[in-house]
Amino acid sequence: MSIRIVGAKDVRTLLTMERAIELMREAMALVGRGETVQPLRGALWLPDKRGLLGLMPGYVAKPERIGVKAISVFPSNFARGLPSHQGVVMLFNTEHGAPEAIIDAREITAIRTAAATAVATDVLARRDVKTLAFLGYGEQAETHLEALRQVRKFERLMIWGRDAKKAAAFASAHSSSTLPIEAVASVETAVSHADVICTLTAAIDPIVSGRWLKPGMHINAVGSGTAREAELDADAVKRSRMFADNPESVLAQCGEFLRAKAAGVVDDAHVVGSVGDVIIGKIPGRSSPTEITLFKSLGMSVEDLLSADFVLAEAARRGLGQVIEW
Repeated sequence: MSIRIVGAKDVRTLLTMERAIELMREAMALVGRGETVQPLRGALWLPDKRGLLGLMPGYVAKPERIGVKAISVFPSNFARGLPSHQGVVMLFNTEHGAPEAIIDAREITAIRTAAATAVATDVLARRDVKTLAFLGYGEQAETHLEALRQVRKFERLMIWGRDAKKAAAFASAHSSSTLPIEAVASVETAVSHADVICTLTAAIDPIVSGRWLKPGMHINAVGSGTAREAELDADAVKRSRMFADNPESVLAQCGEFLRAKAAGVVDDAHVVGSVGDVIIGKIPGRSSPTEITLFKSLGMSVEDLLSADFVLAEAARRGLGQVIEW
């Protein structure tokens, strides 16, 4: 028995953003068609809550795969110059259960998360959007910048972060003649001017107020990943038509939704379905130019499995990674 190990450098080489967007569109469609099994993500917190170990097992029918992502999340690592997300994706054979691959999860997570946001934006945002706003300048900001530009032609990007110097540094490093980037001093300024918003922070409590939202915008809520975290307040959730990557996960583990539900301003029906449901035509997407749409991204094991399956096949084809006898 042999296992192929594929590190971060090879994942970056093999999993291009263009290909990742195609894979995430298919992953979401698989969810809409009911061709996945995705137990709720398990999380083991350290006693002082400084970090967690997340476990995301799953099954996908096409290509048939079972596997698991084990990933640690330490938000304070960014300030230390270390990645906040670190871990592995393991793939297993569905015929006899043998492990077949161990693949770096940090790069897969960074790429597929942004690619999933791009798919949701392509499905739900207006075609005529011009201004993009990022709340957060960390690891996900760079991949989201690459991904979002593939689905819409934005004319400017506004970025906010708690450290104004780091937000300005991001703007300076990535601004161009085709997409000027401006660092702004407040969340309200970024949100109130945007057509599309991506929340990419490690905020525990909401930073986005519903009173700042304007008709016709699209929101991608990406940064908060557990029931104890929320980037949007209850009013922002109430004012939006809410779509999930995986509705079961959002109903049980989305901090924004759970806070709004506890406040009595929404119920379970507020999560109208998955982006995959829209892709396969099961439910409508945006209903009008003035509707505010919200995509909640908690991340799905099917996204990791399709990404890892592609990386494994390409690594084997190109002779990349390390094969060890098991």
